[in-house]
Amino acid sequence: MTGDVTQLLIIGAIAYAIGNISPSIIIGKIYGVDIRKEGSGNAGTTNTIRVIGLTAGLICLFIDVLKGFAAVTIGYNMGDIQGSMVAFACVIVGHCFPVLWKFKGGKGVASAFGAALALNWPSAIAAFVVALILLVLTRRMSVGSIGALLVYPALVWYYEPECLYFAIGAAVFLVLMHISNIIRLTKGQEKALSFGQRTLRDRNKPAEETMHADYVMSSEDDDDAEEPAEESDASEEEVSAAPEETQTEAASDSDQASEIEIADDPLTEEELKNLGVDAQVVEDMESGESPVAADATQEPALVGAQTQEAIRPEPQPIDYYAGTEIPQLGDDACKIAVIGNGSFGTAMANLLVYNGHDVTLYGRNSKAIELMKDHRMNDHYLPYVILSDRIHYTSDLKEAVTGKSIVVFAVPTQQFRSVSSACADYLEDGVIAVNLAKGIEQKTLKRLSEIASETIPSATYVALSGPSHAEEIVRNFPAGVVVCSKNRAAAEHIQDVFMSEKFRIYTQEDMIGVEIAGAVKNVIAITTGISDGMKLGSNARAALMTRAVHEIKRLGTAVGAESETFSGLSGIGDLIVTCSTNLSRNRRCGLLIGLGLEPEDAVKRVGSVVEGYYTAEAVCEMAEKYDIEMPISKVTYSILKGELAPEKALSQLMSRSKKDELA
Repeated sequence: MTGDVTQLLIIGAIAYAIGNISPSIIIGKIYGVDIRKEGSGNAGTTNTIRVIGLTAGLICLFIDVLKGFAAVTIGYNMGDIQGSMVAFACVIVGHCFPVLWKFKGGKGVASAFGAALALNWPSAIAAFVVALILLVLTRRMSVGSIGALLVYPALVWYYEPECLYFAIGAAVFLVLMHISNIIRLTKGQEKALSFGQRTLRDRNKPAEETMHADYVMSSEDDDDAEEPAEESDASEEEVSAAPEETQTEAASDSDQASEIEIADDPLTEEELKNLGVDAQVVEDMESGESPVAADATQEPALVGAQTQEAIRPEPQPIDYYAGTEIPQLGDDACKIAVIGNGSFGTAMANLLVYNGHDVTLYGRNSKAIELMKDHRMNDHYLPYVILSDRIHYTSDLKEAVTGKSIVVFAVPTQQFRSVSSACADYLEDGVIAVNLAKGIEQKTLKRLSEIASETIPSATYVALSGPSHAEEIVRNFPAGVVVCSKNRAAAEHIQDVFMSEKFRIYTQEDMIGVEIAGAVKNVIAITTGISDGMKLGSNARAALMTRAVHEIKRLGTAVGAESETFSGLSGIGDLIVTCSTNLSRNRRCGLLIGLGLEPEDAVKRVGSVVEGYYTAEAVCEMAEKYDIEMPISKVTYSILKGELAPEKALSQLMSRSKKDELA
């Protein structure tokens, strides 16, 4: 008996190893792409066809079928019918969860077909015929696969009765692997099979051109393998913050965020063709102009009429603060740490230095920090803008925070808990923590001030919020924001420290209102971007923004906010700038979705954290918790989850029951 068990274990190990052979991933690497980050993200035949093409897909299909057939054949030769079933199960598990590829593989249909051929070829062929018929009728591979899986146990019962229970188990497992397809099918959103529809990234582009200079925590096992940075909520930035020792914890706190893939290059001609638009349409929408208006008048000037917010790289680096007299504050100068060297953290550090303070800018990636120090520029996030030579730089978190009276957090919402916790041991007594992020923590539904009370309870918390794009602040453009704290003296102190001739600051005491407004506006910015991407016009955008104010106010007041807050800079002011300017990554993400890209693809192409993408779920959960009606936020979240097509979302919003505007 022991020998039989040992033999079956050996068979299982061999079959699992064979299952780890992934032609889809290997072929993808030959073409310069990780197939698991393109298209549907599945390492299998269907996604290979969609992303790379029919030939590559057929090669993948052949190898996947062959490995299933080989594994079961080996199992049968070593352990008869029992060995066959063990091999069948293990080769599929190996394909779906390959240790060689960090347990992220395909769905196992092709390998299952090969295994089924070896186990009992008549039932396998009959199931294949069913799959083929359904594929021809529906043009959806998932329908064919699921249909074949459902009839397979009955076919096995007819041809090979002793394998019936095993066939039922295998079919159930593989159907569960298709659960996302089933959900899309029930909602009418499953795409028909297409060949090579997605455009691959330029394989000849040097790697340096596609890498960010700033990084966040890696979710990989290798500590040196770093992921591209994410953007801070406060003005949708990319930042880096967590020290080496907190990488694992931080990555687990924001798994989605740490897997973002860089794809911030312009849409290619093939992508534009697939989306059914031309470059001029994209340019119109990114400039904020309504394509409907431009088409109606045929006036080219309309296209660029609203491009004043579009900051494009200058031909030569410019010091926008040149000639600014730095005040000599003496003992009144504050020692400040800015945690996160993305665009907003960098802009704030530069502003504070010109206000006369001693500022240290922290970033985890030492190479990026050294480049900033040597070149006096943040080449990736704020190109062609010369920074003050008085900024101190470090990649040592302890060095950055120790001895500082003010610590400014410029990190994404979903990373704030881990980063602030990492700073807690180094904070001085009486320190003021200024947070620039805007969002709601997933799962806990906690606002950032609530998180801070848990992670850095000894610090006095201040939130800075309002319409403030880093690209404009670093160029010394005028801006007006608010600082909010339960401690009025702390808020007034930060007002004095941050305020300059071009950066005006107001104080606020309604922390709940400021934080709710900042979080929800990112979700609405995606919505207005989708609207513009669908060419619905400026009327639609204005209606969405106005009705969104009501949604934000309903949620805010339900959790204890003052309604007046939502009429101020942190409310409608921030909503306007995020929903209508092309500097907003949330809006740009929405534009791409409106043009036809899948939400995940749109986030990847933006290339940095799209805070609204992650906050939408928390906002909708809060609305459900407090029984608040938020139709715009809810349909946006449904779009982002892939449960609702933008066209159907429009129909849902427009067909809602009649209401009084102020009700």
